[in-house]
Amino acid sequence: MYKSDLEDNSGSDTNGAIKALAAKPSIWQRFKSHMKKRWWIYVIVFCCTVLVVVLPIVYVGIPHFANDYINNYQFDYEGLAITNPRPTSFHVSQSKKLSMGGGFSGSGHLTAFNASIRVPDTDEEFSVFPVPQINFKNGAKLVIDQDLHLSCVECLSNLAIAAATNKSFAVLVTGDPDLKLGGLPTAHLNIHKTMKMDGFNVTEFMNSQGAFNITSLELLSPRVDGYNFNATIALKNPTPFIVEMGHVTFNLSMGGSSLGYVDLPNLKLEQYNTTAVVLGNVDESMLIQEVVWGDGDSGDVTIDIKGHSCDYNGEEIPYFAAAIKAVSASATVDLLKYAELLI
Repeated sequence: MYKSDLEDNSGSDTNGAIKALAAKPSIWQRFKSHMKKRWWIYVIVFCCTVLVVVLPIVYVGIPHFANDYINNYQFDYEGLAITNPRPTSFHVSQSKKLSMGGGFSGSGHLTAFNASIRVPDTDEEFSVFPVPQINFKNGAKLVIDQDLHLSCVECLSNLAIAAATNKSFAVLVTGDPDLKLGGLPTAHLNIHKTMKMDGFNVTEFMNSQGAFNITSLELLSPRVDGYNFNATIALKNPTPFIVEMGHVTFNLSMGGSSLGYVDLPNLKLEQYNTTAVVLGNVDESMLIQEVVWGDGDSGDVTIDIKGHSCDYNGEEIPYFAAAIKAVSASATVDLLKYAELLI
């Protein structure tokens, strides 16, 4: 074969390869062709992704997050007022701006719902509290101003005893409100919140520094309505609540012997500090003898205090009475200090 023939054959092969490459479609062309034939597969995959991932986040994740947020929310009880107590109800009020955070902002609301209230680890509720709707726009605010009716007075009495004898106590609140945030679907919640509160441990309170102080003292001679002294006391309120209790009575004793009693005709525990009038009937000779011959330093005497009763407008308030009767404490009082008030 001559050289010219070889050159002719080589050129022919090269031209064929170039034509073959030119005829083969590009990756982009092949992709477009594939999409024209198989577009419906990708639509199905996208829809499945939405159903499997997005919808559970919206319909399960958001309610779960909201439940956890509300159940762990630290509610501020400051300014909560319990007033006008009656044997089976009382009035409760509070106006409080809620620091929601956690994404609860913009437009939206938590619907009004009936909250069941009970002592934790018990099955019997003692009240159903109608919680008003809470709107999130421009900051959430809770406004309560209504009566709370009791379905189990004994349950509340047990709770009041815990509040009067322990440093803390708790109630369990359950309910099923709906949560609406912006354009998201309505979330159905299941609230199961344990609300912990500071108690009024009277035994520790009576002996704590600055717990109470007698600001005025007047001996009544002759006695007036059976009382032989009239005093005004200032005491601290260790809880953030305002509680109107009414007429409260305590029996006093010393060394196992009856010393007398004191009445607080209109006791209302104000937030932080409370001023109350105290009327009493005590055995003065017994007090003097203890100051002179007792074992206390200077004018110190130890007085035992036992709760006796609580009524409001002449009616016994059973849940407050239970808490008062549970009080059994001792207090050391410097009588010489308060004798200066009589000079």
